[in-house]
Amino acid sequence: MSMPLRDLLADWTDRFRHQAVLVALAADTEPDPEQLARALLDTYHGPATPTEVYHRLLEAGEFELADRMLTDCRELREDAADLRQALGGVRAVAGEAVRLKVGELRRRAEDADLTPPPEPDIDELGERAHLRTAPVATRLEQYERTLDRDIAIAVETLRGSIRADERSPAQTAYVEDLLTAGQLRVARAVLEREPPGALLPEAVPQLPAWRTAFDPEVVRQVLVDPSAPRVAEYRRWEPADPDARALLDAYDDLMSEEGCTRQAVVVFTSALGRFLGASHRIRPVSDRPDGAGFMTSFDGLFAEDPLRHFHETGRVDLFVAAPGQPGLPGDLAGLQQCVAVGRGLEPSGYLGGEPCAVLSTRDLLRLLPLTAHRPTAMLRLLARQWPLTVLAGRSPKDLDRLLGSGETRWRRLRWIVDLAGLGDAVVVDEMESATGFDTGLLHTMLHRAAPGQPRTALLPGGRFASWQGDTDLVRAMEEHLMSRCQDEASLATFWAALYVAEPDGRVRMDDVRAVASMVVVTGKDTATAVAAGAAALAADGILRPGGEDDLWLLPRAKVLGLLARHAEERLTHAVARLPAVTAAEPADAQSALLAQLSDWHINRHRLAPDFAAYQALTGAASTDSDELLSTARQVLAQTEAGDRLAPDGTSLLDQVLRELAAELSAAHAQVEVDIRCPADAYAALSADALRVVFYEILENAAESVSSIGGGTVQVIVQIDEPDLVVDILDSGKGLVGQFQDRPTLVFRKGRTTKGPDRGHGLHQVRSILADVAEGPAEITLGAAGDAHPTLRGVHVHLDLPQRAGRVGR
Repeated sequence: MSMPLRDLLADWTDRFRHQAVLVALAADTEPDPEQLARALLDTYHGPATPTEVYHRLLEAGEFELADRMLTDCRELREDAADLRQALGGVRAVAGEAVRLKVGELRRRAEDADLTPPPEPDIDELGERAHLRTAPVATRLEQYERTLDRDIAIAVETLRGSIRADERSPAQTAYVEDLLTAGQLRVARAVLEREPPGALLPEAVPQLPAWRTAFDPEVVRQVLVDPSAPRVAEYRRWEPADPDARALLDAYDDLMSEEGCTRQAVVVFTSALGRFLGASHRIRPVSDRPDGAGFMTSFDGLFAEDPLRHFHETGRVDLFVAAPGQPGLPGDLAGLQQCVAVGRGLEPSGYLGGEPCAVLSTRDLLRLLPLTAHRPTAMLRLLARQWPLTVLAGRSPKDLDRLLGSGETRWRRLRWIVDLAGLGDAVVVDEMESATGFDTGLLHTMLHRAAPGQPRTALLPGGRFASWQGDTDLVRAMEEHLMSRCQDEASLATFWAALYVAEPDGRVRMDDVRAVASMVVVTGKDTATAVAAGAAALAADGILRPGGEDDLWLLPRAKVLGLLARHAEERLTHAVARLPAVTAAEPADAQSALLAQLSDWHINRHRLAPDFAAYQALTGAASTDSDELLSTARQVLAQTEAGDRLAPDGTSLLDQVLRELAAELSAAHAQVEVDIRCPADAYAALSADALRVVFYEILENAAESVSSIGGGTVQVIVQIDEPDLVVDILDSGKGLVGQFQDRPTLVFRKGRTTKGPDRGHGLHQVRSILADVAEGPAEITLGAAGDAHPTLRGVHVHLDLPQRAGRVGR
């Protein structure tokens, strides 16, 4: 009986010189004699050495065979260490290739906004690639074909939406580009959030690049002089219409040694305004005292609809440099938006680095051929030089106001990103994904991106492509979130919520309490901390109600997913920093706590959400003392955290002031209160809001007056439609120390001369007034000596919105 072919080959001593034999032996089926014979005949010129076969196996991805060959082949034993190291290296490369390929397919599915087919398991594929790469490649190819099919179906669906909506050519072309790039999620966002006919950034073509071989001054002189020979290459810069021609001629006059006069500046600004489509209006021109040139202004830069909300008036300061002026004067840094023109002035070429943007000769020539969207094109040139605060504001609150509400937020962020030179809708989509459109995180991301970036390095869609690997940016966003957690309780609650949050951001407070209590740190009241922390996070907006009892929502921000990797460690540290549980509070401490809610001082807390509950307990026939103390602590904590009710309502100001005056006199016997208020002065604030505002101001004044043995506090109210103008003056010692030169410092939280745990009152007043819906409601502060001959302490000035109507809380 003949021996099976497999057994013959397994005993053949020369099998290690033939790759086909080794592969056939590793197969699950009996080797095909004909195929094996052909493979052996192919080596008629001579078999390979075992070392050559080994390396061919590595190249073919037959790692298991190569590993077995190292064990069974005696001829490889001398070099086994080096050969095994080579095997380890190619296995690592194969595993990394699998990880990268799966990541690429996953990103394609995310970009296409698809529910992908069942995703290959990276660990399983990695283990298989450790043995053989061919089956793994086949599996990934099958997955990619399925994904390609699903993407193609989604693309055709979106193309149908474009045709049905009758989009503009610019919108259609841009969405088509996104579809071609596989950015289906962004394309869908553009179609859903930007209505047909809306002006997209992509509808305003980028200005053509300037050829470095062309000297802008030579081009200008040729275009201005009708007798100069026409140069074919310069035709692309020919002015498009009479307004563009007038602008070029006016600019040419400014650039001449003798032509840069006050009248020439007037002519230039008028021509610039007409070029931008603004109404013709001569702007005043001032000579600079230092002889550096002229200061004036112009209109029209923010004239187009998507841009108007970035600038309330649309008027921009203009510096015209005198001939020979070497650069920009330093005092231009104090202007919010400023443009400079002048011979030899050039922009720096970096984003956000200049307080004053330069309109160079080269850039002005690039604008002249335009027939449409001139303001937007010019603003692109200038805004990329200004600090990002011009477009995005100095604070998250500024950015929130600029973005507006609803789908307006997406569209306006699109324009901020475009004008700042940070990219296109792909970048906006990535920013939304990273931040969940949380304004604070968004503000952090924008400002981390802009300063000092070379304009030439910013490619559309590429600026934030690797933000998750930008450790500095992720750390900055984490630090921003930590700054919003006002105490250890907030920090512990935040990390606990991040630890238990579901992928869609849902957080069950029972889970938060449970995981916080599981941290092995003895002597900590985690339940109380979680309750207080949740209230603070909700007041800040980090947590939002989820529509069910005990259900809260975190922003759907990818950065939170990154931070969640460290949540357990951070939670442990945060719980360790919580105050230790103390014994029952002594009676004198309880009395001191309730004294903060006495007849006069209780006014500070009237906007706390639990204030009404505290009043109900104090007015009840019988009240549990623990419940009263617990509610009192909650009221004090809410005031400290700035958690308060909206200040809106209608109140008779005279009545509120006279009630407060009586309470103040009872608390400060040495202080005389002089109230002068019209009987029909109605303020557009609730009575509780007015009591909080005037308590903080009057208490400060009374303390100052009492410190010198007594005196007067005067309150004068005047009706100045549509406002109520209020002046509070006192005979105290006035502002002291650093507040004399910088009185606005008193509005910062914690800034005071009155010792620890003070410095919150006027900060709270300004915050309340900023929240008044029918504003403006404003407060300023200075020395009273400027307003009164004898009351020479502090002068507080309020502008309150007036409302005629019935008194309401």
